[in-house]
Amino acid sequence: MDARHAPSPAAADGAALGGSVPDAALDVSALPPLEEVLELLTEPLAAWMPAQRWYAHKGSGSPRTGIRGWAPLRVAPDHLVVLVVVAVSLAGGGEALYQVPLVLRRPGTAPEGADEGARVGTVTVRGSPLRVDDATRDADGRAAIIAILVSGEGALGPSLGLSSHRPVPDAPLPVGRAMRSRVLLGEQSNTSLIVEIEGASPLIVKLFRVLQDGQNPDVVLQGALTAAGSTRVPALIGSATVAVDRIRTHSLLAQEFLPGVEDAWRHALRLAAAGEGNEEEIRRLGMTVAEVHRDLARVLGTVIADSATVGSMVAQMRQRLAAVSAEVPQVAVHRGVLEGLLEAALEVPWPAMQRIHGDLHLGQVLLSPERGWVLLDFEGEPLRPLAQRNQPDSPLRDVAGMLRSLDYVAGAVRQEHGVDAAAWTTGARAAFLSGYGQEAGEPADPTARAVLLAAFEADKAVYEALYEARNRPDWLPIPVAALERISAPGAAASAG
Repeated sequence: MDARHAPSPAAADGAALGGSVPDAALDVSALPPLEEVLELLTEPLAAWMPAQRWYAHKGSGSPRTGIRGWAPLRVAPDHLVVLVVVAVSLAGGGEALYQVPLVLRRPGTAPEGADEGARVGTVTVRGSPLRVDDATRDADGRAAIIAILVSGEGALGPSLGLSSHRPVPDAPLPVGRAMRSRVLLGEQSNTSLIVEIEGASPLIVKLFRVLQDGQNPDVVLQGALTAAGSTRVPALIGSATVAVDRIRTHSLLAQEFLPGVEDAWRHALRLAAAGEGNEEEIRRLGMTVAEVHRDLARVLGTVIADSATVGSMVAQMRQRLAAVSAEVPQVAVHRGVLEGLLEAALEVPWPAMQRIHGDLHLGQVLLSPERGWVLLDFEGEPLRPLAQRNQPDSPLRDVAGMLRSLDYVAGAVRQEHGVDAAAWTTGARAAFLSGYGQEAGEPADPTARAVLLAAFEADKAVYEALYEARNRPDWLPIPVAALERISAPGAAASAG
């Protein structure tokens, strides 16, 4: 290991003076250069990554992986934490970059209570085994990741640089206080860590897994709303950017965590399964989404939806429809009607474009007793290119996303409980649209809005169908049923 990545004097003291090194110690001075160690991990990573929830290329077959960049985050007496960017070669050409922080230590020295699924694999280095774990599922690894934001310091390797940013210098990231951390269960495209700090409010630290060049909307939009004084998002506390392989993008963010609150998905499932309606609550959710749209338009501006912009957006919908139809036969049978719907969307007036949430559903919303509805995760749809997610979009995409999520409530209740909640969903959809219209103002052309909502809802259902076909085939009938409804004669004219 060269001097740039040498252990601290305390960590290397025993070896430097010729003293004995305990069996539990990780003597980094006895390791080969870290590039060589990491190259041994390509096969274990190729076997481990496709099984992770955040792995976005499950339909591309067994991956070929390579190490594209790395930087050490911590060198401790018994472990080494390294931020690694893994390049995955895709079956159809091209590649994807994943952020995969790792902990290296001797086998048998992992802390007690290590998270299930932490182990990536074991490699042999100069005749001795070296265990490799997912740093987000390891207490030592999480501490090293969190320290980047707490200290405000960065990290530098031969092919990767990491910088920390604190928009508010006195933001609640106190140094030197006792911390506890855990992985937030249920994450999909990213990994979030809950951080409980002695004497301070808890935080959530999000690690973005897939890296693409450009700013991450999750940081940009929540940062803009925080600066504008909005209480409809958790306050942004800090972030970090990573530069690797000619790209620069956001790596981490830290924001306030609202403990003891329920997300709208679980809340709605419980109500729908019990047949309990709360349309006033859903109406207020519609008002909240409209309020966030209004604040984003005020802070970040709007653009006119001209013919070129509309044409580009409809072309993206068509591309997605064609790609998913080729993979999911249940979507292909509706392709002709849906193509007609997209053609109709070109012929009606569109509202102004602006920055939006981009992947809005009930799981992205919390119900706080003190603050009401709070929106989360402004990253946008993970499968859309980052460049698209950073462009102004139609607020109707968010509206359609929430309508799809309310539709999913009925499908999930039917799947899990055998209960027909279609009436609950119908009432909830109407209540949401009523609240949104009350806050945003009713559309000048209701027919045009109905056509556009149907087009955006169909586009979202096509996206859902691809996800379900790849990950949860038993749930595929839910988006397929939506496509059948939207494709029915006259459906677009009465959408919403």
